[in-house]
Amino acid sequence: MTSIKATDSPGRRSKAAVTRLGLACIGLAACTASADEVSPPRDQFFFPTGLAIAPDDSKLFVTNANSELRYDSGSVNVIDLDVVDQVAASWTASQTEPSKCSQDPDHSETLICDETQFMIPDAGARVGNFATSVGVQDTGNGDLRLVIPTRGDPSITWVDYDGAKLQCNTRGMDFDLCDDPHRLSYVHNDPSLAFLPEEPFDVFVDSAGGFAMVTHLTTGDVTLVNSPAGGNATIADIEAGLFAPDMLTGLQGSTGVAGRASPDGDIIYVGARSEDRIQTFTIGHPVNGADPFLLQGNYFFLDSVGANAGSSADTRGMTFSPDGNRMYLVNREPPSLQVYDTSLKATGYPADVGIGATDICRQASTLTAIDTGDGERVYITCFSDGELYVVDPRGQSTVEDIITVGRGPYSVKASPTRKKVYVTNFLEDTIAVIDVAPGSKTRNRVVLRIGEVKPP
Repeated sequence: MTSIKATDSPGRRSKAAVTRLGLACIGLAACTASADEVSPPRDQFFFPTGLAIAPDDSKLFVTNANSELRYDSGSVNVIDLDVVDQVAASWTASQTEPSKCSQDPDHSETLICDETQFMIPDAGARVGNFATSVGVQDTGNGDLRLVIPTRGDPSITWVDYDGAKLQCNTRGMDFDLCDDPHRLSYVHNDPSLAFLPEEPFDVFVDSAGGFAMVTHLTTGDVTLVNSPAGGNATIADIEAGLFAPDMLTGLQGSTGVAGRASPDGDIIYVGARSEDRIQTFTIGHPVNGADPFLLQGNYFFLDSVGANAGSSADTRGMTFSPDGNRMYLVNREPPSLQVYDTSLKATGYPADVGIGATDICRQASTLTAIDTGDGERVYITCFSDGELYVVDPRGQSTVEDIITVGRGPYSVKASPTRKKVYVTNFLEDTIAVIDVAPGSKTRNRVVLRIGEVKPP
């Protein structure tokens, strides 16, 4: 991921400050950095990446990648979306500015607020460096489990949430670093078996099935995590070499992953960095109760958009409409949002036929789909442009709006009940909150920016 130059600001130690501390300690045997010196802040964003919303729309989970390695770990914050709604509603209705908030000098419709007031105190946890995304598993009785691909170890971290705080360490301490059993690096947690492939990237979680699938950006592999409710998560299976390297660049990798509900369980779709192919999987379950395993299913080629050969590659985000009958897919070569008919045929298999496409920004990262009452819209993050593309995928599929959201927008999630879209701005340590309510005077505008904007 891209990193930026460090800057000194309250509560954030810059690289230069860390260097000065190290130089001052040369020759002083007793001078070592304390745990507090290197521990990440509990109530600030630092290179936010992944987003996930609780099934009841009450909480927003945010991963911080620690991409400058300023601290000894990354972290996960828990945002109270009721508080976000209250502040946003007061601002849009009457321009009310709560404490630690001010109007954006460049965008009068936007309120900028310190992130502390939105975070649930002592609810967060510390994870490895370079977390990329996060998935939420509903484990029942109001409890949740987060599954987080972490590129720094590499590992797949699982963190349980009891409705009050995240927990991934048997010590039970607040804001504790996840212990080794919660940071999966080996099949069946056995070092003598296969290692987790490098660069875990995207994740899909199936709550009913009790599993997660993780892609790997530089290897073309996929990993299956067995995550039974009430039990520990473990790596159950790895499919290696799923996608071949690009013949010209040598690059390979599996990227986006999403699941389509079907009567026999989710069908999981996996995209590639190097091929113009989408591979599907289902999950096999042995009759003896042993760990589940990956089953390759059908595949299809992205041949409705592209060059003379009619192909396109470097798939990134993928998501489905609520009924599963449409898949929306972001590609970088060429830059496009592609729409596929994934309705089930009489055979029980999805059609998987391209039915529309729209030109979008270069370097698109992720996407989300939402219907707030006037038809579905797809929101796409444009990392290098600082924008969010809004596409109406119906009919011919067209770009309806382009929203300036901040520097380095990466992850995007939507809440249909709250009629909001949330975006992590990786390069400025903020989350943009977009109003998407039909008929609103601020529709498709950033009404709230959570976090003080870090200078470029």
